[in-house]
Amino acid sequence: MPLVAKEAVVVSEMTLGVLTLFMNEASNVKGYGIEVVLIMPSGETPRQAIKTVPLTNNEVEYKALAAGLELARGLGSEVIEIRYDSQLVVNQVYMIFYTKEECIQQYVNKVRVLLVRFREWSTIHISREENVEADVLANLGSSKEIKGSDSDTVI
Repeated sequence: MPLVAKEAVVVSEMTLGVLTLFMNEASNVKGYGIEVVLIMPSGETPRQAIKTVPLTNNEVEYKALAAGLELARGLGSEVIEIRYDSQLVVNQVYMIFYTKEECIQQYVNKVRVLLVRFREWSTIHISREENVEADVLANLGSSKEIKGSDSDTVI
């Protein structure tokens, strides 16, 4: 039985302590990478580049989102605004679109489980142009050669 996410609460600008999450993914001849960029309420900007195994486009988008949510909770965030350039993922998170693929449904369920750890959350679709920093760092993660490891290496 699929998990049902609690109703999303739109994060207002009046909410103190909002963390903003940007993610992106990249692939090239050297490999695959995910980048997570967080903008903390204090203005600090932690970043994480992760080299990963080959995945489908949809799988890597969910893997990036899950990594970002885990990092945000690990930093103690309770309120998060997710800005993502994948309209499909945004609509699936809000249960506007559904998936028929079992593999993708498992990723959707994982993200929903992670989202219920936050007091408030929202997901906003942004253009690729608004996601430039995460895109640049995802390319770094995908192009970094790491000997002896090809699975989820943090850079």
